Amino acid sequence: MADRKTRNRAPASARHAPATPSTPQWIIEEDEPPEPPLDLNTFDPAEFEWRPVPRRPRADGWTPDVQRSFIQALAETGLVEQAARAVDMSVQSAYRLRNAPESGGFARAWQAALASAAQRVLDLAFTRAIEGDEIPLFDRDGCRVGARWKVDNRMAMFILRAYMPDRFRHAHENVVQPGERPAPPLPPVAEAVAALTPPTPSAPHLLTEPERMENLILGARGRAEVYELYPPDDRERYRVPRREEDHPRATARASARRRRAFARPLGPGDVRITPDRGVERGAGDDDEPG
Repeated sequence: MADRKTRNRAPASARHAPATPSTPQWIIEEDEPPEPPLDLNTFDPAEFEWRPVPRRPRADGWTPDVQRSFIQALAETGLVEQAARAVDMSVQSAYRLRNAPESGGFARAWQAALASAAQRVLDLAFTRAIEGDEIPLFDRDGCRVGARWKVDNRMAMFILRAYMPDRFRHAHENVVQPGERPAPPLPPVAEAVAALTPPTPSAPHLLTEPERMENLILGARGRAEVYELYPPDDRERYRVPRREEDHPRATARASARRRRAFARPLGPGDVRITPDRGVERGAGDDDEPG
């Protein structure tokens, strides 16, 4: 099937309508003789987007370009939510497309992207084993006051067993059951992304009867004009998740504690930051030593 990319034309019936006082101006301007019959041997196939089956563009927003961008973002981040945010689509619609019966290519590209993103997981594992995780510290009112770092010793042992099996045991043992067939290898991400778009056969306009192909091309041109004027857009856009706020009671207690602190007078040598980000010093700090 062919879908016309871009073309602004008035309907054939409107182009040949007689000019009357009630005829719109655009009909009068478009009045021209009828077009000659379509010659399938001379027209340009590159004017159309060829697809395996005749269908309208996806109204849910998951166009081939959006699918490719999603897979590439998923391969870079390894996070479905980040990939959905990159293409401004909801996470739920991404999973629905992956689980759809006709979306086998998208599902395979998804798996290839996650396999490529596994390298990022390995990099994070090294970071956790060497630098550790940041553990936030909170005061009694639930407000963050600092952080400490905790090294993941179990992650460090796992990495040592995997990369130094001659010195650390168990990593070299084969866990595959006898007779178990290995899983088929996943294609590279670039190959999986390219497979999302079916290849265009040579001379696709000659694979169908001339009369039927002419009707399909005329229909594709008409739909292209309608889609250009009224583009369908039923996509579920990405929504930023809500951040959990501090408990109101903890916030109120922290505010009361700050008010009490500012109500206390400063002694000699005391310094504090005022609400307007100024500096307040205790009495006697500005006195010059005698």
